[in-house]
Amino acid sequence: MELPRLAELSATFEDMPVRFISITSSEESDAARQVLTDSGVTYETFFMCGDTFDAYGVRGIPTTAIIDHQGRLMYRHVGFSEGDEADFQAEIELLLTWVPEA
Repeated sequence: MELPRLAELSATFEDMPVRFISITSSEESDAARQVLTDSGVTYETFFMCGDTFDAYGVRGIPTTAIIDHQGRLMYRHVGFSEGDEADFQAEIELLLTWVPEA
């Protein structure tokens, strides 16, 4: 499952100008919140965000998107396999080299 691995990755960047969020197509519920808690997700989660899915061309779940400081989609990956988080980390680190200091 991608959530625990993304939660770990978010901790890697906690002192950097990077923000992790989860966006789900499901309704908020105690069960959904429990999955996030059990996965170690401490970053913000938004529920029922179909407009955001449309804006960034999300066509499959899970989709990981890396969006720059101007809201531009810089990277999108559909699905999740063990090790994908290393690719995400590399993409974030590359993007950070392009972003001026905040």
